[in-house]
Amino acid sequence: MSISERHLSAEEQAVILALLTQDFPGVDELRAQVPSAIVAGRCGCGCATVDLRAGTKPRALASPVQNGVLISASVRGRDDGVLLFVENGHLSYLEVYSVDDEPASLPQPEDVTVDPPGSWE
Repeated sequence: MSISERHLSAEEQAVILALLTQDFPGVDELRAQVPSAIVAGRCGCGCATVDLRAGTKPRALASPVQNGVLISASVRGRDDGVLLFVENGHLSYLEVYSVDDEPASLPQPEDVTVDPPGSWE
């Protein structure tokens, strides 16, 4: 990942919130982290994948969800997918991947279809 810190774009925020539409313990804390989350790095291949870290003002509460892949989703009309990772109760990584050789672009939030829990493990 190359480093160039910035706030999440409105489009990135919308995709993450689309991934967090299902209710589960800790989702409210994760949703609250989105507006202040910082992009701490980007994938070097040109895809839309970004490293995330918690913002500093105000620091959102940690979710009881601890580590690993939290959400998996497919992208309607494309062979792409999206994964949302959490580390120590905070959003940590948004991976946008393609099964093709081309780097995957950020999908439109309305094209994100969250996979059923456990279907990708």
